[in-house]
Amino acid sequence: MFKSISKTFRSKPIAVQPTVVGADLMNQKDLVATLKTGSTSAKIAAVRQLISSIKTVSISSIPELWFLAKQNLELSNSAQLRLETFNLFLTCIEASDHSTPTKMAYYKDILEYLESDIDYSVQSLKLLTNEGRDIYDLLIYQPYPFFKYLWSTLNNLPEREESQTEFTLFVANCLKFNFNLFESKDLAKLLSKVLDLATRAANIDTLTAYFQIIDTYISLGSVPPSSIRDIVAILGRAKLLGNIQLDHTIDGILVSLLSSPNYTLLTFVKCSEIIGAEERPAYGCLVFVQTYLDYYGDTSKVGRLVTDVLETASGLLLSAIVCCPAQTQPAVANAICSIVLSLFDLGFVSQRQFMDARFWDCLMAMDSEAVDRSTLSRLFDRLQAATNPLWREHIVRLFEKNRHLLSESQLDYVMDSYKSELLCVAITENWQQNCELLLSTFGTTDKVLAVLELAFFESLDICENREPLSHYLDLLLNEGFWKLARYPDTLAKMLLRIDNQLLELLISRFPSTSVFTQHVVYSLLFLCQSSSNTSKAGAIFDYLLELASSTISTDYDTFLTIARLMARARPADHYIHFVDVCNVDGLCHNLARNVDTGHTRNESWKWQYPETLTYLPRELLENCSHRCLERCDLSDWLELVVLTLENFVDWEVYSFVLGHLCPQLAYSSLFPSQDQILRLIRTLCHQLQLRFPSSFRPVAVSKTDVQVALVRTLSAIPAYQAIFSRTEEDLLISSVISALKSWDKTGIPCLHFLIVSCYEFPASIKRFLGPILSILQTRLSTAATAAPILDLLFSLSELPALISNLTTEDYKRIFAIAFKYIEYSKDSFQNKKEHDVDYLDSSLDRLPSTQTFEVSQQLLLFSTAMSYRAVCGWFLKLSMDQRSELVDFINKNLVALGLDDTKNKVHYEAINRFVTAENSTRQIFAVDTEIDNHKDYDTRHWLDGSGLLTVASHKHSPKSLLTLRRSTAIDRFEVRLPPSHTHTSLQPSFVVSALLGAGNADLTPLEMDDQTRRSVAVMDRIPVVNLHKIGVVYIGAGQTTEKDILSNQFGSEAYEAFLTRLGKLIRLRGCRDYYVGGLDTQNDQDGEYTVHYHSPVSHICFHVTTMMPHGTDDAVSSKKRHIGNDFVNIYWNDSGKPFLFHKIASQFNFMSIVIEPCAERYYRVKIFRKAGIPGIFSTTHFKLISEHNLPSYVRNVSTLCSQFCEIWTNSDWQFNWERRYKQLQTIRARAG
Repeated sequence: MFKSISKTFRSKPIAVQPTVVGADLMNQKDLVATLKTGSTSAKIAAVRQLISSIKTVSISSIPELWFLAKQNLELSNSAQLRLETFNLFLTCIEASDHSTPTKMAYYKDILEYLESDIDYSVQSLKLLTNEGRDIYDLLIYQPYPFFKYLWSTLNNLPEREESQTEFTLFVANCLKFNFNLFESKDLAKLLSKVLDLATRAANIDTLTAYFQIIDTYISLGSVPPSSIRDIVAILGRAKLLGNIQLDHTIDGILVSLLSSPNYTLLTFVKCSEIIGAEERPAYGCLVFVQTYLDYYGDTSKVGRLVTDVLETASGLLLSAIVCCPAQTQPAVANAICSIVLSLFDLGFVSQRQFMDARFWDCLMAMDSEAVDRSTLSRLFDRLQAATNPLWREHIVRLFEKNRHLLSESQLDYVMDSYKSELLCVAITENWQQNCELLLSTFGTTDKVLAVLELAFFESLDICENREPLSHYLDLLLNEGFWKLARYPDTLAKMLLRIDNQLLELLISRFPSTSVFTQHVVYSLLFLCQSSSNTSKAGAIFDYLLELASSTISTDYDTFLTIARLMARARPADHYIHFVDVCNVDGLCHNLARNVDTGHTRNESWKWQYPETLTYLPRELLENCSHRCLERCDLSDWLELVVLTLENFVDWEVYSFVLGHLCPQLAYSSLFPSQDQILRLIRTLCHQLQLRFPSSFRPVAVSKTDVQVALVRTLSAIPAYQAIFSRTEEDLLISSVISALKSWDKTGIPCLHFLIVSCYEFPASIKRFLGPILSILQTRLSTAATAAPILDLLFSLSELPALISNLTTEDYKRIFAIAFKYIEYSKDSFQNKKEHDVDYLDSSLDRLPSTQTFEVSQQLLLFSTAMSYRAVCGWFLKLSMDQRSELVDFINKNLVALGLDDTKNKVHYEAINRFVTAENSTRQIFAVDTEIDNHKDYDTRHWLDGSGLLTVASHKHSPKSLLTLRRSTAIDRFEVRLPPSHTHTSLQPSFVVSALLGAGNADLTPLEMDDQTRRSVAVMDRIPVVNLHKIGVVYIGAGQTTEKDILSNQFGSEAYEAFLTRLGKLIRLRGCRDYYVGGLDTQNDQDGEYTVHYHSPVSHICFHVTTMMPHGTDDAVSSKKRHIGNDFVNIYWNDSGKPFLFHKIASQFNFMSIVIEPCAERYYRVKIFRKAGIPGIFSTTHFKLISEHNLPSYVRNVSTLCSQFCEIWTNSDWQFNWERRYKQLQTIRARAG
């Protein structure tokens, strides 16, 4: 049929007689001549004119025009002429009709002139066939059928990739629109060729064109089954190119395969075969298979087909994967991991496949770095969930290989496997190799440490032979573990569990580095939590002491680690225990290491205060047993301390030792060696005199700062006075005096020590008292030094034995010191600010006494009050002869200060009264005003120059009572006539005239109207002595709560003895002669008795909580009501725990004086101050006081503190004498 039709298309000579409409076309003769014989440029011009004419004028026969020009396409012509002629050809094709003869004529010319030029031929064919849609006429052209052209061209494709692509796309269109016009054998032949070319194609666009051809075959179901594998392989290889457009085309082809029932199963099978056999296309095939898995269970047509395939042939896939030759390729590994995970999720992994070693080999061969982390993690989770113990070993090995990718749960799985399978226990074969593998694989982590720790303890319980356990010791001492937070507990538990033989071995292997030593220190504290670890704790303690000795001059970090522990050691009978650091605030401040008082940490520091150290946890220190570490002699440690101070090995070591020595040194039972103590004392004294070692180099502090720290360290020295000769005591006091001379920062701490020395070293103080007074008189400095100087003077005045040798000149020095401070305060008062007291602030003031503080008006007023008190106090200590000798000196100074000042005036009156008042009159606390209104008495009042005289004469007897009210005293006399006048009564006026002389001009009668009577009553309510109320609280062993503390009925024997000597026991009911500080005196509501102390100028009532009622909540509240309103409380702390300020919370408690047992018959005394209160008292830093001197010392300190608080909280504070004087002046003014 094709042959008969084709005869009509055979060529015949054509007469070229085109009909032209318009005038642009040259005449036929010229055109023919130019196109045949014209020059190349003329031909090009003619061709261009033809193109233009065809586009602009109407031509009846375009093929006839083309006939004239087509010979110019011959290869012999120039390229430019051929190009212009080809453009004409395209123009003619486009402008011609689409009749079969014309189309075939053009096709013939393409074959004749353009077949060798694929670009021209494809371009003209696309135009001729409408982009490959209309090729039927060409297919049946017998001389050269179109398929023959296609086949020939496919076998002779040019190297130019663009040309290949254009031709292939043209072929793809031809097949797409005319697939059924091709013969089957030609289609099979063509597909084979395309697959071959696609296999070798390197250009993405070309490959995409081939894939379009393949997609056409698949879509029309014309792919032979034998070609599926090739197609899949080609597509799989193309996936490696990673081109998005190409991948989109591939995905479309795959969907076509999956959508066809003919290809769904076959494609899956071939993909599996390729995965298991070929390397390059494996990745793509894995991606295709993943598409299958993604469609599983989908309700679409594709989903149903895929689901059937997977349920039938899924086993092929895993078998292929385990044989995949490309397993190590990153992309392949990632795909395999994803597919295996999907197979798990879909339930297509069988028990049999789990048992296949190749499955695990495949997973082991994967490059985990190339696999998506989340996918790998999910896969590991599925493997971890497998319950069959037969797989556990494989899973563990896989996890070990990928250790850096494991989650916490997966790590736990591995560790649990090691534990449950006893892989590291000594009874297991290859346990040592397992331990090494575990350590090398997972490193020195908490989880690995836990496994090895458990294995060690299990082996410890099982193995009779101790030799294998030695290997565990090396493993567990691995340096990598030291950084772990749990390592200290591991080491501590090891030490707790092992026997003495292993303990000795383990200690011998201890590294001597500072980091490991920290763990040893922690372990010792851990062992000290129980009294059953005595021998082990002792062995480790001895090891640490020996290590400290060997590192003192070579490894400062290690030495300081041990020193931190040793400095915390405290005695308990024949044992020692460890406590948290306390009472070193000021010491560390002076050494510039207290970060709480303004010092900024420097990177070069090896220690600071306070420190939070993980190897010295507070909970272990607080719960340290007092019956574990059987060591009562720390002489070895003290030897290192003395060596450090004597030789100065390093500032960090020296400063730490000096900063922490004092609190520990107070426990004399720890250091029984007299020679060591004497060496230490000599060293401290020499350095206090600035006789430091030649190598001494303090950092960031001056030698004066070091002197301050040395003086404060001496606070613990009284505990050793029993071993001191007079020579040592004199050396001690003279060294402190030497430091006192330099004054500056050393003045205050030196004065504080001398105050204590008045009680503890009285003989030496007495010897050096003259020089001390001379220094005090000549080195007066500021208000900051007033308190300690005057405190020292008060202490001296309370100890008559010390001042028995003082001369008149010495007394004048003392009075001069007081007057100087009065003058200084008076001159400075107006220039200072008033301090605002914050009652609600309950925080603790930790600033040391040597730190500069602002001098306020209250502080100056306190200095003034103390100075006047010193004048009166010392004057009353004088004998009557001495008073007469010194009264003029004192009066002269008072007059110089100005008698217009009320303070000076009332003290002038007091001093002159005291000259003759001793033992001649009795000062009373209050006036009995009931007699004034008694009906049996005739009472009259007179004002004299110094006071108010009241005479009450009994109407029925010769008795009269005289009361003289003065600013500074209340004197009462009783006047009686001789017995012969028993029935005679006296008139008040007669008594006055008889005693003072009739018509005495100094006497002015005072009419007692109601207003005057009230004014006198006000004066009577102002006491003539200083009044202080001070709380005394006992804290029993282990007590921490307010209720427990206030419920105590009694205290320790030492506490009771202290109370006995603190003051006088007085009966409260009916008490009128003593100040009771608000305690009930009628119904015993606050107890029957209390402790009271009085002097000629003061009354002190102690609110003793153990003497108050107890047993009920009301009783506790009543106790708190009293001591809560006391500015100063004394706490006897037997709790064994550090004292907490505001233990019994109250906004009025400003100072707490804490007494704690320390060395035998010695007590540590320290003041805790409310925020804002300066550290001006001797116990600002703790002082050690003997049992004998404790009551008098504490009484003196508490009185000063009470006086301070009264003034601190009342900037308008006045002496009672001042207030009485002003009230007397009010009465006088009202009397006219």
